[in-house]
Amino acid sequence: MKSESKSNEFFQTLLKEFLRTAYLLTHEKGSFSVSDFASRLKRTQEEGLALLSVLKGLHMIELVTDPAEHYSITEGGKNNLKIVLTGGVFDIVHLGHLKTLEEAKSHGDVLFVVVASDETVESNKGRPPLNSQTSRVELLSHVDFVDIVQKGTSDPKKFLDIVITVEPDVIVLGYDQSLSEAKLSKLLSDNNLQNIEIVKLKARIPNEKSSLKFKNLDRHSFE
Repeated sequence: MKSESKSNEFFQTLLKEFLRTAYLLTHEKGSFSVSDFASRLKRTQEEGLALLSVLKGLHMIELVTDPAEHYSITEGGKNNLKIVLTGGVFDIVHLGHLKTLEEAKSHGDVLFVVVASDETVESNKGRPPLNSQTSRVELLSHVDFVDIVQKGTSDPKKFLDIVITVEPDVIVLGYDQSLSEAKLSKLLSDNNLQNIEIVKLKARIPNEKSSLKFKNLDRHSFE
């Protein structure tokens, strides 16, 4: 009995890995080839084709006609993944940010991060960001446990558009974000966005805050 349970757990872990790969490739490319899938998983072409055949048999991916012999993940496939959405400024990326993002990722299978626009930063903090939005997005794209990074807009109303597009199962709020769980819950409910779990993180490393980093900048000189 225990052996069967372990085998099932192992199968589910592998299935999540394959579906996550299919999801990310579909998001990046619109559709993907056997070579794309096999290469991303570091498998042979034959192994990739066999795995895609299994996923297709489970109705978790489907063949597309343009381009031919390409695949995309289905709604059924997406429903077997837990998508996490979070966001922030990430101007001076420090250990606190990385721990927060790592904890956010622990709530699901795919972590989608929205990076605040330069205009939003200046409006909320009364100063322009030290690093441009493009640079901040580029930096986060190199963090292993961050799967997808997207630029946020300067229009706060566009937040709901992002939620509708991403279709997250979980929205994670950073410990220092002003938006409360109650306000976000009402906002989602008022716009008929149901069944989205909201998680508010606690400070993992209290002294690791961007505001403290900025205060310390004046104490140092840089060439």
